[in-house]
Amino acid sequence: MKNLSLILFLIVAIFSCTSKGKLDIDNPKLDTKLSISRFDKELFQADIYKLKELNEQWLNKYGILYESFINQMINAGHPKDPMIGYRLENFLTDSTILTIKNKLEEKFDDFSVYEKELNQSFGYYHHYYPKTPIPFIVTFYSNFNAKSFPYKDTLGIGLDLFLGRDEEIVSYLAPEKYPQYLKQDMDPEYLVSETMKSWVYANHSRPQEYANSTLYGVREDFLSSLIYHGKMMLLLEATTPNKSIENRFSFTKKEIDWCKKNEQFIFQNLIEFELLYSKNLKEIKAYINPGSFTPGLPQDSPGGIGKWIGYKMVKNYFETKEISLQQLIENQNDAREILKYYKP
Repeated sequence: MKNLSLILFLIVAIFSCTSKGKLDIDNPKLDTKLSISRFDKELFQADIYKLKELNEQWLNKYGILYESFINQMINAGHPKDPMIGYRLENFLTDSTILTIKNKLEEKFDDFSVYEKELNQSFGYYHHYYPKTPIPFIVTFYSNFNAKSFPYKDTLGIGLDLFLGRDEEIVSYLAPEKYPQYLKQDMDPEYLVSETMKSWVYANHSRPQEYANSTLYGVREDFLSSLIYHGKMMLLLEATTPNKSIENRFSFTKKEIDWCKKNEQFIFQNLIEFELLYSKNLKEIKAYINPGSFTPGLPQDSPGGIGKWIGYKMVKNYFETKEISLQQLIENQNDAREILKYYKP
């Protein structure tokens, strides 16, 4: 009986080792914790009689993020405007803004849970890219304009766009600018994945290629675009291994199940309509950008399905070839080779 138990143990151990994926690594830790600054708290807890001084401090501390906040997010002109103190006061005493302030404090006063997850994710990122500086994290209020704001060695997180789809203030957002499929992605559970996604895209895309989380860049043709996004999503998986695939893609379980069930159909659709080598930007963006569904596919398909099918192509290639994740990400001209290994 003891021998039988030993044999069963060895079988399980061998199976566990052989089934381990290339991205399954021990949980790496950063040498130091992330540096996180709460600009949202600084702003909403500011003394309104010191706004002129604080404006100068924020401009020096947050640079382009603060400039963008003043100029583009709340439309208050420029931080150097002589009237900026007055405009900030009007903004901070607005009744709607005060309501949002209370909601942000309710949801994110204690940021420790997200801080722990972000530390873990950047530990994984540092494992793959030890020479890339770990960013200075800034949480801020974006006036519902930006989930993230990556620039240089800083990564801003727009907390208002993670308040939750069921929040009353979110339901008031204009549907023409914030359709339901975007509101569905505003739950706090997506904060870490979306933050890491923006850092991955910003640091591993061509210059000016990645704009923001609702308008993704395209490459020279349809296939190259699929592969580019597939690589970004594989790197996101490597840095957020404890998140579900649904969370990383902002898909529901039903949508992921639809993708898996219809993977062959999706690929056949690309072949049948000769999309793979299309250079038509409208066709490419229809498969890449978020939406209530993917145009050209049934309405129960998720929007932006091109990122998922690209991810499947890239992951299949990565697991088949003797290649490191870094080599895969850095190769810019391997789309057709990757396609050869794809068998849905």
